[in-house]
Amino acid sequence: MLRIPSTVIAAALVLVISLVWLAVPVPAEEAAFGGIGLQVVPTVDGDLVVLNVVDDAPAAEKGLLPGDMIFQVNGFLLKGSDFGKVVSQHLWGPVGASVELVYRRPGVAGERRVTIKRAALAPKLIVAPTVQDNVPDDDETRK
Repeated sequence: MLRIPSTVIAAALVLVISLVWLAVPVPAEEAAFGGIGLQVVPTVDGDLVVLNVVDDAPAAEKGLLPGDMIFQVNGFLLKGSDFGKVVSQHLWGPVGASVELVYRRPGVAGERRVTIKRAALAPKLIVAPTVQDNVPDDDETRK
């Protein structure tokens, strides 16, 4: 069985907890900074994999799906890039500004290109359950 080092698991959890923001649209006058409504994680190469698409957010309206792999944002190739900078400098930005994504969808040949307008999004933090090596959950210990 493949064992993942606990430091890798801890780093992944911190990343997920820090960046897992589900959002709901808010009036544009309340926020000048917005996003497109994607929860993404980086690959080893720097591309982004979509984990979740926020309902009724701009990305959902344009048809993005979990599993899509984004490899270019506004002409910037993501390979070898810093995840934090990509998110803060390319995905987030002024409400109403456009973001062009180039991505691949698993099982579909070729690349797709879509332009999405950023919207004001109200963040809601979701904390993912922790992963522990060989530690039973509460239900198992109560049996």
